[in-house]
Amino acid sequence: MKSYFLAPVASRSSAAAALSSVLPVEGETWLLKDGNGDVVAYFSLVEADSTTGARTIQADVSGRHFDRDAEVVSVLETLRQKIGGEITNDA
Repeated sequence: MKSYFLAPVASRSSAAAALSSVLPVEGETWLLKDGNGDVVAYFSLVEADSTTGARTIQADVSGRHFDRDAEVVSVLETLRQKIGGEITNDA
């Protein structure tokens, strides 16, 4: 599995609202699905720094869809335009 990140996210509520406007939510996870309903990536809010309250949106790409990075980054770019931050990956 590989991951992408959007950080910093100042407000948990604005990040959750932005995620919910772009992706369906199941519990504390937002899902990017393909046309067949298979999950391409799992998006979650992570408390990155308990001292400052900074948060990160983490997108974990499903191993079955390792080649669909462009779709995941596109969603993160949409979120970045709504709430700011910088997109990075775990490479």
